[in-house]
Amino acid sequence: MSGSAEEIDFVVDVSSFTKEGFIGTSSFGGKSVDIDFDDGNQGVFLNHEMAMKLGVKKGSRLSALVEAEKTQAVELIVATVGKTVRVSDPKVYHAVGSEGGAVIRIRKS
Repeated sequence: MSGSAEEIDFVVDVSSFTKEGFIGTSSFGGKSVDIDFDDGNQGVFLNHEMAMKLGVKKGSRLSALVEAEKTQAVELIVATVGKTVRVSDPKVYHAVGSEGGAVIRIRKS
């Protein structure tokens, strides 16, 4: 993880598959973090530390750059702030899944 106080950068590698999608492994704050990905279009679920770093809460708008084979800009809504990290968006899901990983840069819109 790197970036300014208003951006979180994840280098994500797909590590396993679930019934709904897959799990990507990255790091945040010097610790390994698992991120669930699915194409349910529910938004992004952040842990408390990530939400604080971005200065967001439930309902906040985020923009994400997904750098895989092609770079895509995606708008996301914070669905929940809690303990788990999940990205529920078709564009992000397909970009990361098709490449087996990606760099995702998330910032407050």
